[in-house]
Amino acid sequence: MKNRSTDSHKETPEQQDKRIDAMLNCMVVEAALFALENEDAPPCFTRDQIGDFVGCSKDTIRRIEESALRKVKKHLLK
Repeated sequence: MKNRSTDSHKETPEQQDKRIDAMLNCMVVEAALFALENEDAPPCFTRDQIGDFVGCSKDTIRRIEESALRKVKKHLLK
């Protein structure tokens, strides 16, 4: 038997990417503002902490990180 409440909340991969991007932006901005207000360095976050914040696994965060690093490397090599 399907659960309607969970079925209606399924995200497409594109929706998940947009949600994760928005939440990562929020996390970075909040951490930076907090650091500026307290005259401190921004904190470092573990993949587990990031995954908990955005609602996905640390493996998803690892894949996002690897993809971003490939893109930066490709851009720098141009």
